[in-house]
Amino acid sequence: MKNNFFVTSSILIATFLGSASQVLAVEQKPALEDADVLKMASAARQALAEQHINGCIVIADPDGVPLYVERQVNATPNCLSAALGKAKSAAIFKTDTNVSYEGLVKGEVHNLAVPDLSSNPGGVPLFVGKTVVGSIAISTPDGSKDLAVVHAAANAL
Repeated sequence: MKNNFFVTSSILIATFLGSASQVLAVEQKPALEDADVLKMASAARQALAEQHINGCIVIADPDGVPLYVERQVNATPNCLSAALGKAKSAAIFKTDTNVSYEGLVKGEVHNLAVPDLSSNPGGVPLFVGKTVVGSIAISTPDGSKDLAVVHAAANAL
């Protein structure tokens, strides 16, 4: 019994080590730096102030995982959950959440059945070339202001 285990273990280790050499060829992709995130957050705060409205700001990685979250004083209670959803949707679907919103306005209700797809304007993916490096989302009570602010913040990148 022990000999079979040793042989099997040796085969597994040899297989793993053989695969390990292949892992060394790692593809490098662009990514958001902390300075990029802070620059966009600052631009979003400034654009919100110019719109005379308070809201929530979420900046996420390419998987929709939040890197930066801010809920401003006197922002509506549900703005944070909306902004989190918009950021995740924009990142994983690689499209502006306003596209889904416009489809919904046209009667394309099938989008409502797609998990994690936000049909609220204010979430955009962030691209470097053709690679999504993350997303940014803004949520306020006014979707048209969300659009203006999110595009101003994204342009800071």
